[in-house]
Formats: sequence, structure tokens, C-alpha cells
Amino acid sequence: MKPFYISLKPFLNHGQLRRPTDWHAVFANSHPLEVEIGFGNGEYLERLSQENPRVNYLGFEQYCERIHRTLRKLSRGGLDNVRVLRLDARAGFERYISPLTIERVHCLYPPPWAKKSDAKHRLFTGNFLKLVNSRLVAGGVLKIVTDHYPYIAWTQDNVGDTGFKAEFKKIPASYSTKFEKKWVEGGRSEFYELVLTKIEHRDVPLKEDTLLQTYIIDHFDPDHFSFKDYSADGVAVAFKDILYDAKRKIAHIHVIACDGPLTQNVRIGIFYTPKGWRVNLAEGGMLMPTQAVARALQCVHQAAIDG
Repeated sequence: MKPFYISLKPFLNHGQLRRPTDWHAVFANSHPLEVEIGFGNGEYLERLSQENPRVNYLGFEQYCERIHRTLRKLSRGGLDNVRVLRLDARAGFERYISPLTIERVHCLYPPPWAKKSDAKHRLFTGNFLKLVNSRLVAGGVLKIVTDHYPYIAWTQDNVGDTGFKAEFKKIPASYSTKFEKKWVEGGRSEFYELVLTKIEHRDVPLKEDTLLQTYIIDHFDPDHFSFKDYSADGVAVAFKDILYDAKRKIAHIHVIACDGPLTQNVRIGIFYTPKGWRVNLAEGGMLMPTQAVARALQCVHQAAIDG
């Protein structure tokens, strides 16, 4: 049996964090902050935090199982200078990290999206590099390591006017991550490192929360509820399911709301009150109040009226 966590303290519920977040308050100290994007099973994040106890580390990862493995490692080590978020790094940098607050950003072996048709999914576009630049302190560093040279070449092409100076070199296996060990066992001995040092500041403002409305309607018929998926201006909302409790007069609607790369599962409640049927977000979610979530509420409201 896999060991239980000694502590869940390193895991943060992003829905309960202030945006932007005061990271000095989160860590209860004034140590410098570094970020790892896509920490995988946490080998490097654990090593960094052990070797540098007077540095705070924030990790972004989207896969639950990888977060579980990392939390087990951090629990066994008793480390208190690491926090992790299950969140797309782009949303994290846009909403949770203030400008000029990070010393270093690490990204080991990001998905290369090797097929030409998949290149649109790659992370280090010019716009994202400008965003990272804006959050780094003067002279801050972004380090990217990969086994896929075309990915490095593509990233170098995007550096342009992002305010970074780029330095590329070939390196031996140096990080002992799961993927790196696998490639070494397969015979690979050479990897690629790109270090981007901030030499000019790029101003990218924080994305602000969107005001979410509560709606009241006079009538609601769950049997005739028909949701129309929405997509426009970088925002998309897709219907998944509806559950209705006739005895309690409560409906729960599940939709997917997308703001560009940020995808959120949204659960919206429609329930009866003496003043009418109330439409609002269900309680207990880990949502960011974005344009797509506001649009999801509007779409559910309209579908309930049309039904």
C-alpha cells in the first residue's frame, strides 16, 4: 500500500487564494520565490527545496497522480518551503503572481508536441515569454531543459522582443527525473538547455476577476432545459449534464468553461425560493471567476428561461 500523506500543507486550493497572492504571507517569510512549471513526480522540486531551505518554491502541475506522488515525497522530507497548485501555469502567472516577484523559473522536459499539427499546444510562445518576463525580478532567469532539439529551436525563435537574453548549450543528464532516467536507459547521453535571462522588463498586467451574477427566474422546467454550447472571442462553454431533485426542487448543471488554455469544470445550481428560481454557482468549487464562468452562468440562465 502506498504511504498516506503526513501533511497536505504543500497543496493549495487555488479557489481559496487571493488573486494576486501574497506569497510572503503564504510561506510566512520573506525568502525569494522560485517556480517550477510541470513538476511531474516532484523529483527536482524536492531536490531544490532540500538544497535551498531559504528559498520558497511554487510548483504548477495539472495531473492528479503526479501531484499525489509529489506530496508523498514532500511529506516524507518534512519540507515546508514548497507549495503546489493543480493549475495551468499560464493561468497561474496571469492571476496569482504579481509582477517583479519571482527570482527563477524552472521547466524540465515540457511536452514537445512534436507533430506539426500539435505545435499550437506548446507553452513558450512569445506572449507567454513576455508574461514570465513581467513576473521575474530584474535579472531573473527562466531555464528550459528538453530532449527535443526542435522544441528549443522553436522557443529561441520566439524570444524576439520578450526582454530576454538567450543562452543555449548541450548538457549531460543532470536532473534524475523519471523521464530523464528513462531516456538515459534507452541510450541518450545528450540533452538541451536554454537559459533566458531578463535584461529588459515587459509589462503584462494581472488578469482581473470577472463579476459573477446571480439570476432569478419565475419558472423552471427541467424536462425542457436545453443548453446551447457557446464559443466566441476565446471563450467556450460546453454542456455536460443536468441532475434534478424534484422533491427538493434543485437542479445541478455541469458545464465545461474554457478561457483559452484555462479549462474549468463548472457546476451551477438552479433552486426554488419563495422569490423565484435562483441561478448561481454551486458551493464548494475551486473556480476562478473568469469570463468563461460568467458566460456559463449566462448560458444556463438563458437555457432555463427558454425551457
